[in-house]
Amino acid sequence: MSELISKNVIMMDLEVNNKDEVMCTLARSIEKDERLNGYNGFLKAVYDREATFPTSIGYGFAIPHGKSDYVKKSTIAFARLKNEICWSEDEMVRYVFMIAVPEKEAGDTHLKVLSQLSRSIMREEFRLSLKEAKTVDEIMRVLTF
Repeated sequence: MSELISKNVIMMDLEVNNKDEVMCTLARSIEKDERLNGYNGFLKAVYDREATFPTSIGYGFAIPHGKSDYVKKSTIAFARLKNEICWSEDEMVRYVFMIAVPEKEAGDTHLKVLSQLSRSIMREEFRLSLKEAKTVDEIMRVLTF
């Protein structure tokens, strides 16, 4: 999974007020890392997916994701938020992984990454490591399992 993550798409203690702000910020970071060829098109895919079924998964985590031809390279972006935000009706979130996958890799890569992240989030050690990390390098070490 390490090839999907770059220091440029990891944010620590991000100050946002709502889900829209964090999704736009993460998508913009993926674009700046030259992994998208269309910010708006990718973000639309993420919002379309989110409208179908909210992506909060418990433990204070959400995994918004989009499969799109606007994605050049499969990517996982991550934000640890300074404060929790309301993600869906009753779900508060502080940790957000955004997955970007090219349409042509949608089946295999997308499902593999979601599965791996979900299993990791279930482990208390993983969650605690993300909470206590002091630097982007520490977060990179946790995420490149």
